[in-house]
Amino acid sequence: MFKEILHGFTDLLFPLNCALCGAYDPSTAEQPLCQQCLTTIPYNHPPFCLRCSRHINRSNEQGLCPDCIQQYPDFDDAWVFTRYQPPMTELIRSFKFHNKTSLRKTFHTIANTFAERHSLELRADLLLPIPIHPVRFRERSYNQSELLAEIVSDIFHIPVNINILTKMLLTPRQSDLRRKERWTNIQGAFKIENSSIIKNKEIILVDDLLTTGATASEAAKTLKQAGAAKVKLIALSAA
Repeated sequence: MFKEILHGFTDLLFPLNCALCGAYDPSTAEQPLCQQCLTTIPYNHPPFCLRCSRHINRSNEQGLCPDCIQQYPDFDDAWVFTRYQPPMTELIRSFKFHNKTSLRKTFHTIANTFAERHSLELRADLLLPIPIHPVRFRERSYNQSELLAEIVSDIFHIPVNINILTKMLLTPRQSDLRRKERWTNIQGAFKIENSSIIKNKEIILVDDLLTTGATASEAAKTLKQAGAAKVKLIALSAA
């Protein structure tokens, strides 16, 4: 009885409001978005680019998107759950820059829904989140890609390692650069701490946002040079 009274009092003081539209919805006790806002998520859908998994409006002989035709990435395969359109633009910015880490519960719902829709079964030896430089980590106190890797691990039962791939260069933010600059900006930024762990292994990188693919490609190249057999990518969204 006391617990019921306490929970009722808590709900009165802290009503369950959707993190996106602000409307009251009891379902946000499980994850931050109301049921109505969940229906507005712009899921990625076929046809997919055969390399990066972006949606392509019209298939071509190569089966590739314009970005991959222009600059072929070093990762071998990818899956992208959503398209970087509203409301994903707002959700990812809040998650990445404004400490809204509770959104990981919503992203778990999104990842699970996408996997069920496309009968996605991932197999790999390790999940490696795209690392951020220690300075960026001190600014945010967390790496959003690590939180996403935990989601992927929970769904597909693949272990996560956050210590193998590190970012040793403090590069300008990719979002502040033009396309060509992004590829040169990230060169040589990553380091492998223990190559024996990844030798001849299949790795899946995990990141929040795929734009040009430069960051994931450079990470994949670094891993392959250190002996990884294959490197794939999972991204929450793609622009």
